[in-house]
Amino acid sequence: MEGFMDKLNELVSLMTLEEKVGLVHGAGLFRNEGVSRLGVPSLIMSDGPMGVRFDFEDGCWMRKNEERCSVSWIPSGTAIASSWKPEVAGVCGQILGEEARGRGKDVILAPGINIHRTPLCGRNFEYMSEDPYLTGTLVVEQIQNVQENDVAVCVKHFALNNQEKERLEVDVNVSERALFEIYLPAFQAAVTQGNAYSIMCSYNRFRGDYVSDSSYLLTDILRKKWNYDGVVISDWGAVRSTKKSFEAGTDIDMGVSYDFDNYPFAKPLLEAIKSGEISEDILDEKCIRILKLLERVNKIGDGSSERKRGSYNHPSTHEKLLRASGECVVLLKNEDILPLNKNSFDNTTKIAVIGDAATRKLAHGGGSSEIDALFEFTPMMGIASVAGGNVAISYAKGYYVDNEENAGGDVNWQAESLDAPLKKDKSVTDEIRAKQIELMNEAVALAKESDIVIYVGGLNRAHDTEGFDRTSYDLPYNQDELIIALLDVNPDTIICINSGSAINLSSFADRAKAILWNSMNGMMGGLALAEVIFGKTNPSGKLPVSFPRSFDDCPSKSLDGNYSEGIYVGYRYYETFDVKPLFCFGHGLSYSKFNYSDLKVLEDDDKDCSNAIFKVSCTIENTSNICGQETAMLFISPENKLPKRPKLELKGYKKVEIESNSTKDISFFLTPAAFAYYDEKIKSYRADAGEYTVSIGASCEDIRLTAKVVLKKDYTVFSLI
Repeated sequence: MEGFMDKLNELVSLMTLEEKVGLVHGAGLFRNEGVSRLGVPSLIMSDGPMGVRFDFEDGCWMRKNEERCSVSWIPSGTAIASSWKPEVAGVCGQILGEEARGRGKDVILAPGINIHRTPLCGRNFEYMSEDPYLTGTLVVEQIQNVQENDVAVCVKHFALNNQEKERLEVDVNVSERALFEIYLPAFQAAVTQGNAYSIMCSYNRFRGDYVSDSSYLLTDILRKKWNYDGVVISDWGAVRSTKKSFEAGTDIDMGVSYDFDNYPFAKPLLEAIKSGEISEDILDEKCIRILKLLERVNKIGDGSSERKRGSYNHPSTHEKLLRASGECVVLLKNEDILPLNKNSFDNTTKIAVIGDAATRKLAHGGGSSEIDALFEFTPMMGIASVAGGNVAISYAKGYYVDNEENAGGDVNWQAESLDAPLKKDKSVTDEIRAKQIELMNEAVALAKESDIVIYVGGLNRAHDTEGFDRTSYDLPYNQDELIIALLDVNPDTIICINSGSAINLSSFADRAKAILWNSMNGMMGGLALAEVIFGKTNPSGKLPVSFPRSFDDCPSKSLDGNYSEGIYVGYRYYETFDVKPLFCFGHGLSYSKFNYSDLKVLEDDDKDCSNAIFKVSCTIENTSNICGQETAMLFISPENKLPKRPKLELKGYKKVEIESNSTKDISFFLTPAAFAYYDEKIKSYRADAGEYTVSIGASCEDIRLTAKVVLKKDYTVFSLI
């Protein structure tokens, strides 16, 4: 390692000041400047978290006229988290990394791991969960699988980018405890366990400073506390200053304008170093980190001749994604309606598929996550494929959507504006209302004459999108009215909802007998949904977020940057303050039935797992005649009154497949981190001696087994994950 660093130092010493400055700012919209004289290439970057974005011209936001830009569309971050399975995150990471290399990329601007603080955030679909432990454990697996392909991840958005409204200027004020317990643990896991090669700093302010100017976040925490040696890349246009941002810890200044020579880290930086205002030594450190990144992805150095080439659109990818997407579908409710039995169909069976979302493709639009999917199975296509040709399938749109609003992404949206207001829903004119009524009447008439009704609705890319937050927690386009009308004529109507975050289902949830939910589930998502409906796949997804009954129940209603709810985000709030959501964190049903038994807690003494102090085990039995997967969740509850802590905190989960009428034993190893919180006085995580309750269940509300454990001494720990 010492010899390698000597080589990098020597390489930097051979560069002119101008060449070094070229390394630290955008010289094209998705690249920095290389040093061709010394054989140092540019870093080629690309969005995004759900697939490799199509290419733009180097110096303007115009899409390149390339035919070969179609790629695989992987499930969104929220969908991946719905699987509760690190292996699914790994599969998606492997595909993303392999296709990024196949498209000639060095850095993929993914994954996004900001916390779902409010359900209104338009970009929640890119992120994973309201829980930092679930997010952190999944993202480590995804990062490692991306980077195995000689492509760097760029984990985003560090930090506190939990809304799109005023994202360029919103000043986040959050307690130290909430910062370290809720918003930073997944990022810490990404860099210390996942070894993320790069990380993206966000647009927003933090306690007055832009994040790109925050030496507290970028140096004190990221570099010093976590010992991070990777590259910090700015979000596009996030650098507002030269000296402050450069010295705070931002390494590469990327932007949205075409005036690359006048980026803060371009001519202004060059002049500041020449005048002595900024030390050239800091520039040298950044150049070394950038060279190290190039070496890590084998673009330079001894491994460059054997760098992986990657591929994209390999046929085997489709089956992998189908299996992954199948694990992301969540069955919220089922009163003996599902699965549908194809064997009971004949040529007189009529199936009505209703809802604009049944035929709408979702891979286009939505901001920087937009891609050209090679193909996309819509729910309608999936249902037709799985149901077979022996039934009559009819379709009705059901509700009116402004097609101009949802025609797809505008490739120039970044050039027009980075600021993000709340998205204003279009006013309902008499003409629109007439169309709504006409479409609803057509759908109800079709439902009346059909044997089976499948409704597919929810949000689309007008709502799950970068650049805007939703204005309402309710379903758009008067969908509640339509769903209730369908239930009036067919009480067995199957409700399928797609959304990137929690959404209000309260108006019909009590009446509906079958409700399914998924979140931007990738190119195979429509087929995966259909396979669950018809029983080809046994659902195993569980909610990574809570679904409150109304927005008034949300702990995080404010979008002004004041995080007054502190550590009580998501289920931590609902459980602690006895506010019952419509569907709780971790909820998800199966066609199988599971019993939990034989809880055992043993002091581990590091015999089975390094640093573990308790081994917790139990038995899960599949009492049904159907093989299925169950996710067991482990929560910790402190008995100490002080400091105040959430009633429950997720500290472990295991997803296991169990054959019909069989059992499987599972074990959890609890380290001191499982009992820890952030102590602002000592500026570290600590676990206090005392009694704790260990709970294992199928969700945060469906607790099956509990036991008491005693921590015999205090501990100070490095991380919560």
